[in-house]
Amino acid sequence: MKPVPVGNGEIRVLPLACESFGVRSMATLVETDDVKLVIDPGSALGPRFNLSPHEREYMALARSRQEILDAARNADVLTISHYHFDHYAPSFEDWLWVWSSPELAERLYRGKLILAKDMSSNINLSQRKRGYMFQKLNSKLAEEIRAADGKSFKFGRTTLKFSKPVFHGTHGSQLGYVLMLTVQTPGCSLMHASDVQGPIDDEPLKLILKQKPNMLFIGGPPLYLQDFKIDRESLAKACENMVKIVGEMPLTIVDHHLLRSLDYKEYLRPVHAEARRRGHRVLSASEFVGQEPKLLEARRKEFHAQEPVEKAWYERLKQGEFKEGF
Repeated sequence: MKPVPVGNGEIRVLPLACESFGVRSMATLVETDDVKLVIDPGSALGPRFNLSPHEREYMALARSRQEILDAARNADVLTISHYHFDHYAPSFEDWLWVWSSPELAERLYRGKLILAKDMSSNINLSQRKRGYMFQKLNSKLAEEIRAADGKSFKFGRTTLKFSKPVFHGTHGSQLGYVLMLTVQTPGCSLMHASDVQGPIDDEPLKLILKQKPNMLFIGGPPLYLQDFKIDRESLAKACENMVKIVGEMPLTIVDHHLLRSLDYKEYLRPVHAEARRRGHRVLSASEFVGQEPKLLEARRKEFHAQEPVEKAWYERLKQGEFKEGF
């Protein structure tokens, strides 16, 4: 697929992996006349329903890894909003959850300028450790790894503007902080806001409304964790904030955590209503490129019931037997 023009066409965008493509991710290719970048070049699977991911999910994961590698091959810059494995590729071997290996990481990071979340401030312990290992293992492979928190970087007439760290979901979240990124040309702008989960917190909402980009790509809240790791009030707040956003943005792509639930469209009903009232659009990442959403994780129970996977298959998977693809 080719990147899709946004606004006046000075920015072109291609979502590479997302929940609407069947994996956990917000990996995105963005290009202007000055620079090509891949935002959050990671993808992963996750635990759900006390069931291992289905074979269909692994096929989507392997495909997503190849899409990201192909896009990164011709990219000048890689950006990393935070150190969760669905947002960057680690340098260890794991075929069960991340579809990663040292060889794949080297292919991804070699020779690239990497603009990443600062590992030394506004970061929780687990991500600090991951950030340290990322720097240690990839600093000699990459052209350069630079902390991006609150900074701007110029490439010709294109500016990459990173937000200060904002909470991963609710205010004070133990999951830490993430960076939002605005890609700006003289006549167009795109904002990528991963894992702000709506946003739930008011600070990223203010920053988004202040930027007012031509296109916003944002992660929705985790409905599937309602009354477990997130309360109903936070989910209601996320919906209210999205209503405010789509009233101002010509195009909003909502995906990620939200599309781990089959009832996400019902949740978004007020958001779609406001967008229609203003003549704006709200889409999933897959719909943005003309495809129906493939909610593989949300349908895991169904797939296991209809197409059982033998234990021996998972043993072969662990050994990397399918690492060249399916």
